[in-house]
Amino acid sequence: MTIHRMKKPLSCNPLKISQPLGGILAMQGIFRSMPILHGAQGCTSFAKTLLTRHFREPIAVQTTALQEMDVIFDADLNLEKALETVLTKHRPDVIGVLSTALTEASGTDYGAKVKKFKREHNLKNHLIVTSSLPDFRGSLESGYSAMVESIIDGLLEQSNRKTYKLLKNQINLLPGSFLTAGDVMEIKEMIGAFGFDVITLPDLSTSLAGHLMTGFSPMTRGGIPIDSARQMMRSGYTIAIGASMERPARRLHNAAGIPYRVFSGVSGLASSDEFFYFLQNLSRETVPLRYRWQRESLLDCMLDAQFNYAGISAVVALEPDHLLSVASWLEEMGVELRGLVASYETTLLEELNRDVWVGDLDDAEQLAQGADLWISNSHGKRGAKRCGAAFMAMGFPIVDELGAYTSVTVGYRGTMEQINKAGNLLIQREENAHEGSVCHR
Repeated sequence: MTIHRMKKPLSCNPLKISQPLGGILAMQGIFRSMPILHGAQGCTSFAKTLLTRHFREPIAVQTTALQEMDVIFDADLNLEKALETVLTKHRPDVIGVLSTALTEASGTDYGAKVKKFKREHNLKNHLIVTSSLPDFRGSLESGYSAMVESIIDGLLEQSNRKTYKLLKNQINLLPGSFLTAGDVMEIKEMIGAFGFDVITLPDLSTSLAGHLMTGFSPMTRGGIPIDSARQMMRSGYTIAIGASMERPARRLHNAAGIPYRVFSGVSGLASSDEFFYFLQNLSRETVPLRYRWQRESLLDCMLDAQFNYAGISAVVALEPDHLLSVASWLEEMGVELRGLVASYETTLLEELNRDVWVGDLDDAEQLAQGADLWISNSHGKRGAKRCGAAFMAMGFPIVDELGAYTSVTVGYRGTMEQINKAGNLLIQREENAHEGSVCHR
């Protein structure tokens, strides 16, 4: 295994999404929450635009709207005004203050400012947390994970590190940033089918799954209520999906003694088997009949699709956790992985037994010459067309397809849907190539 670091003076058609956007995404899974981006107004507008186009839902976010003179003289004054305005006008249950490259580079001590603000206003009924998310490090995945970790730290601080009697039938679920709202709901149902009560942080399945709400709310309109989140300290176990969620799970373990298990993904036959086997052992219950039928259907689907996948090669460009998850089911179908491109470097990539490139979608295009299938977010669509590869949209953002945020890609059913979707795209590509050659003659 080798990690290839692309050495270019600039990024062409970037794959990387900024950390603050990942932090905003995590906050959307908490009921009545308000993220405040401590930085320039343009940073907030860009993140909100991408999230709104992807989820087709209003996105709750505020900004301190820093300008040059604010940074030079007193950036914290804008932050104090933003906190006072949000608390006075909206009174959210949770406020997340997210830094940007601007505030990190200027050296402002926004964390101390927030602590002082909380002491002066005696905000015992509100949870206010900070998270350091400079754009020049990491990507969406790391920003999302860091925000979840900050929220857990805030909950632990409010609980005063009390020792609780753990409830064996209660499970904490920490879903990774690459999971859709549909995926989160599916995993919750899987765990619940074994008799467990599930507390999910953050819970995008009840906030960004496309529900209708009457009236307008400037705050998040779904997600986990803060009172429910506080009950996480009593759970008997924590399940984290995605290697990036290990740090938040470890926080709960170190502070409250809650054991945890990290799954790199729940896509593919082997990964799904591992997940259900774990739940079966943990609950001492047999796997429900519907999931056994789903496994049979997946095996039949893999058998039906084998001829369409024979000799196929693919390039995949996604966030690290998502990259591993997609690569697992592609390899099970016998697909040659011509190129795996990650947005940034993590310890997960070092543990993979595969060659991985850390780069952008321009690097993916170079690797995709002669490839049959291209998997990435919507920004890779034109590159796939230039390479003549079938394009399958996954990741963030997906702006030219309906329902991407509600699609299911996990478990036996989700894996089957992915295999069928990619197979249909390959069939369509072959038919188009045949029609083109006939017309040319």
